[in-house]
Amino acid sequence: MAKKEHENNDEFRPNGTIAILVVFVITTLLIWGTIYMILISRGSTI
Repeated sequence: MAKKEHENNDEFRPNGTIAILVVFVITTLLIWGTIYMILISRGSTI
């Protein structure tokens, strides 16, 4: 009866982990874009 939960381990998808990863990537891109626009607007050169 224990096998009924996960009959096929190959198709198990960690949905919570995927959701957290997506939120992290979007947040990182937004922060990067904001800092990039601030640097561009100030005329910063490296």
